[in-house]
Amino acid sequence: MEPLRSADPARIAGYRVLGRLGAGGMGVVLLGRSPGGALVAIKLIRAEYADDAAFRARFRREVAIARQVRNRWAVPVVDADTEAPAPWLATEFVPGPALSEAVGSGGPLPERGVRALGSMLAEALEAVHAAGLVHRDVKPGNVLLGLDGPRLIDFGIARALDDTVLTATDVIVGSPGFLSPEQAQGRRIGPASDVFSLGCVLVYAATGGRPFGSGPVEAMLFRTVHDTADLSALPPGLVPVVEACLSKDPEDRPAAADIRRAFAEDVSGGSWLPGPVTHLIAERSARMLALPDIDATSLDAGTAGGPGTESGTGTGATTGTGTGTGGRDTAALPASPARRRFLAYVAGGAALAATGGTAAWLVSSGDGKGTGGGEGDDGKTARPELHIGLQADLSGPSAALGTGQDRAARLAVAEHNARRDAPFTLRLTTIDDGGDEERARAAVRRFAEDPLLVAALGATGTDAAREALVAYDEAALPLLSVVDGDIRHLNRIFLCARPRNDMQMLPVAQFLGAYEIDRIALVDDGTEYGRQTTRFLDTGLRGNGRTVLAETVREGARDLDAEAVRIAAKRPGAVVYGGGWRDAGRFAKSLTRAGFLGPKIATQAVHDPRFLAEAGEDAAGWLVVSTAADPASVPSVHPFAAAYRKRFDGAPPLFAAEAYDAVGLIAACARGLGRERISRQDLLPALRTTSYKGVSKSYAFEPANGMYTGTGVFVYRVERGRFRYIGMDGREV
Repeated sequence: MEPLRSADPARIAGYRVLGRLGAGGMGVVLLGRSPGGALVAIKLIRAEYADDAAFRARFRREVAIARQVRNRWAVPVVDADTEAPAPWLATEFVPGPALSEAVGSGGPLPERGVRALGSMLAEALEAVHAAGLVHRDVKPGNVLLGLDGPRLIDFGIARALDDTVLTATDVIVGSPGFLSPEQAQGRRIGPASDVFSLGCVLVYAATGGRPFGSGPVEAMLFRTVHDTADLSALPPGLVPVVEACLSKDPEDRPAAADIRRAFAEDVSGGSWLPGPVTHLIAERSARMLALPDIDATSLDAGTAGGPGTESGTGTGATTGTGTGTGGRDTAALPASPARRRFLAYVAGGAALAATGGTAAWLVSSGDGKGTGGGEGDDGKTARPELHIGLQADLSGPSAALGTGQDRAARLAVAEHNARRDAPFTLRLTTIDDGGDEERARAAVRRFAEDPLLVAALGATGTDAAREALVAYDEAALPLLSVVDGDIRHLNRIFLCARPRNDMQMLPVAQFLGAYEIDRIALVDDGTEYGRQTTRFLDTGLRGNGRTVLAETVREGARDLDAEAVRIAAKRPGAVVYGGGWRDAGRFAKSLTRAGFLGPKIATQAVHDPRFLAEAGEDAAGWLVVSTAADPASVPSVHPFAAAYRKRFDGAPPLFAAEAYDAVGLIAACARGLGRERISRQDLLPALRTTSYKGVSKSYAFEPANGMYTGTGVFVYRVERGRFRYIGMDGREV
């Protein structure tokens, strides 16, 4: 539990608020105590949702349905006010750890514990389904463990079966690794989908792993739909029921009642859990019971819902996250010199995020060394301080990229701090994870411990970034990645600051259409990346009447000459290669030897100096699409590149300019909030709703999921041994 913040209400209706339990996309979750002493978890909805009539109608309906769920293993709704200016609902508070925490720290549960868990969760799902709901997100993080049994929580994305919004085709809701094939395909779902997810949860509880492995979200979704679950580590006694739960066809899965009966266990006395977990539950329960009644928050006079405001849901309650207009009245606070400077800066520069002004001053302020001292105009008054984390591979396989992004971020921070009118001081904390998954998770834990750290940049390797994503979600810490485009976001805190791997192919389709090129050889190298970059293009080309020659040349194939001859013999009008730089270099030589003279196009992974070295003269003429603004070629990046060279005595690598922009984006969002104190929960919605013009490109995101919607696909032609920038998003320069 975290301490309350100044904008948090001290009371909500009759409940005294004791602390913060967490925050998410919809609002903040607070720990409250009823007049009778019972602890409750109160979800307070954000103002932007509360003001949406359609959302309020859905919330009203969902609370009414959720009240119908009556089961000892499903956390009940005990109170709610759907009509309050800041609507809220209260559920029973469970002090125990989530299943994910228990297994992650103490290892898998014994077979008896898994059977008991399956029986009780199945009973909870029976009640959910009887109320006409589908939970949609049955996962270890939504299962809390108590001494007497588990509790299924978070009906935040549960909907009535006839809700056509979330059962529409192509809408995916859930958590990768624990969702059903029908969810993965965006099809309409029913209770059988929850049964499949329960099967995945039981595999995790018994083995510590997921039945369809880990890795890229796309890969997990593909395996969920097409591959057989890996149950090799599952105790034999669990296999028949779990295997039935994981049937691909929903009709072949057992009902929740069948699972309950198959796994029926006597769980009295708390013997269903191993000793370390029961000790953890007892310790947390004792800590919660020892909580004193809360005193008024330190700024109750200006905070909604204080002791003098019994309802706690008036104009000051808003959301508890600082996104509304309630809470503290900033105009009534004492105007210190630092605060006056801050407000003046906001008033004069509110439009910078939209116009690119931040990027302009970042590259034009002095020598770029900065002061970083955090002092105000008079050298005595300290400015507020915000911390940004950078999780980077500085010593592993992606060290060159990670080092470049670290330096670029430090350059941006120093230049920001050198401005005397900057409203706050930035401080960068960089952690080298070496591209290692465990070190990546440890980095997130260190970031989470810093209360001033409001966001992190992900400059690490792909595998480490994927593993760390769950930890960022648990810490409610916004993560901005400027490198990784193959993490398909099903996560509340992630922002992908570049187009996805499949979407980078749009300019390729435009190019082939503009020149009316037919018979396109689309070469997949058999990797997940190759599949992502070619599948979308394949569909688009065929949909426009083009003939596609779908070819697979496996990564590392020895006889590329034979493959090139085979492809050239089909007389394609163009060859599009969807693999990495090393094989692309060899393949370029083989295509030349095979006599192919038509257009040759490659993807992001080939935008690498090593491709030029590998292919030599045979790289000439290749078109390369990339989401990186090459500092040596893209004119808008040249001022940044000059500042980088001056400070670090070397040329910036790819994606350095994007890391520089990411710091500017975070600074612009923080400045636009117009507050001295900014939390992670404040910053995330601002990041997702801000349009920002950086030195490399324009940044914008889908507010609902953090996916990139800005411009940013660069097209290069290889000329004289280098990548020459020729256009962006299908437009030539």
